[in-house]
Amino acid sequence: MRLGNRATIYAASGSLLLLIVWGKVAGDLYGLPGPDSAVLLLQFMLVIFLMEASITVLTLDSAIKPLERKNDDLSESARMRAVGWEQVQLFNLGKLTAASFVLSLGLLILGSLVSISFNEIAFSGVLVLAAVVAIFVLLTYRREPEERRRSA
Repeated sequence: MRLGNRATIYAASGSLLLLIVWGKVAGDLYGLPGPDSAVLLLQFMLVIFLMEASITVLTLDSAIKPLERKNDDLSESARMRAVGWEQVQLFNLGKLTAASFVLSLGLLILGSLVSISFNEIAFSGVLVLAAVVAIFVLLTYRREPEERRRSA
């Protein structure tokens, strides 16, 4: 985040996600007591949230940087609108992350109640992978400020 480079943010976040997944895999391989699935899911969601929040803050910084030395009314208005956009983006990202966590946690609980036989494991794995990809796409999809339409 300090470097102001999106590629670095994506690399650091991807590394954290791989570390979380590797921790779970290594724990399973060595028979170590691992964290609860809800904790693992929360860690996963928080890394994605922080990655997207960092990108939002970088976008705001790049928008405000040209306005740093300008103190006229138009520049001040642009700064205020950019800060308002950032607040809305971060609030909506928080809501989306919380909703994704609750939905995924509900699916984990539902999955634990349903017994799955060995011949259905591949199908269930594909469904879980599709759910993770869908949540990842929803959380990382770039959202830009919408233009307000004024009625004539």
